[in-house]
Amino acid sequence: MFSYRHGFHAGNHADVLKHLTLLTCLELLHKKETPLMLIDTHAGAGIYNLQDRFATTSQESEEGILKLFQMRSSALLTNSIRHYLQIIEGLQTQSNQLEIYPGSPYLFWQSMRSLDKLRLMELHPTDFPVLKSNIESIQRKRQDIKIDLTNGFTHLKAYLPPLSRRALVLIDPSYEDKADYHHVIQTLQESIKRFSTGVYVIWYPVLSRLDATEFPERLKKLCNECQLPWLKAELRIKGHQELGLSASGVWVINPPWKLKESLELDLPVLQSILEIAGMGQHSITNQE
Repeated sequence: MFSYRHGFHAGNHADVLKHLTLLTCLELLHKKETPLMLIDTHAGAGIYNLQDRFATTSQESEEGILKLFQMRSSALLTNSIRHYLQIIEGLQTQSNQLEIYPGSPYLFWQSMRSLDKLRLMELHPTDFPVLKSNIESIQRKRQDIKIDLTNGFTHLKAYLPPLSRRALVLIDPSYEDKADYHHVIQTLQESIKRFSTGVYVIWYPVLSRLDATEFPERLKKLCNECQLPWLKAELRIKGHQELGLSASGVWVINPPWKLKESLELDLPVLQSILEIAGMGQHSITNQE
């Protein structure tokens, strides 16, 4: 598992879908003034340089955020996509060039209010100190932020339920270890027993192998057994025969009100901008 570095994949189309959904959830949840616990179980490095050897080796950002960033002045963009791009643009040293990409820890930090709490977990021995340095460099004195060198699957329960009874939990392992599919389900089962009203955002790759194809059905079964509402959003940008990941999805348990309506506006735009050779597809399914 320590061979995986998200720097190779930073800013790809899967990040675009995941981070846009995350920001939209945060915006909707912040309509209430009650404190919110923000939890990232697989935080990574937090901030990524798209000019370093990881990103330039894979060039995955060219099929994702670099393509979208070039369209930031387009009238086609929704308000949610504009907000996402404005956060990214604010990180750049040169306004016309995209070099820095924010991971989910930065997006959590940028969105948190003074009354919110942020909990970041990362197990990779190389990414953890980078994450700690990146967050400490931007943290304000009164912000309640904790960064743990730990396994997010097993440590999540330490933060549930939060005192405020409100939380957004992001679970997005690499799935390079096939056991991650099982760990996600197990972690959700334990977490829901402790805190069934939390908002859980689960990212996953859309692949042809059996454990991946069965995963959404396992999530659906879990939600139905626990009688919890859910939303599934998937985005494909290219055909199966193309190199690299062609599609990914986000599954949201207890989706915030109006999330579906927002994504119904966003995903057609993302597809039209990111699709390759007309092979793009998107879908949104939910159960209340």
